Amino acid sequence: MDLKSLFAGIFTGSLASSLIILFTAPASGPAVRHSIKHSEWNRPGLKSSTNKSAMEDWQYAATEGFQAFDVLTKEMKKTYKRYKQEVEPEVASIQEQVKEISDSISQLNKQIKKETKRS
Repeated sequence: MDLKSLFAGIFTGSLASSLIILFTAPASGPAVRHSIKHSEWNRPGLKSSTNKSAMEDWQYAATEGFQAFDVLTKEMKKTYKRYKQEVEPEVASIQEQVKEISDSISQLNKQIKKETKRS
């Protein structure tokens, strides 16, 4: 890979993402900072709109995240097993075909060497 192309891609991606963020920002910088400073999530002990503390909300989110990660891990393991079961016979077949082709080429080379010695 060309290093110049890599840096051009990184620069282009950074520029595009910066422009997207700039044009899709819901408010100006000072307004966002003000809303963060006065947000109820910023102060410990305050209740959220569901009458739970922020800590309980974070614990719930973390639990849900771990459960989702566990499900994803199990699905990935199943997919890998299935892939391995489907691919391994094909790989063995291809390896055998390559061995047969290699043996055929080897025999042809021997035959050509014998014929060139006769001539």
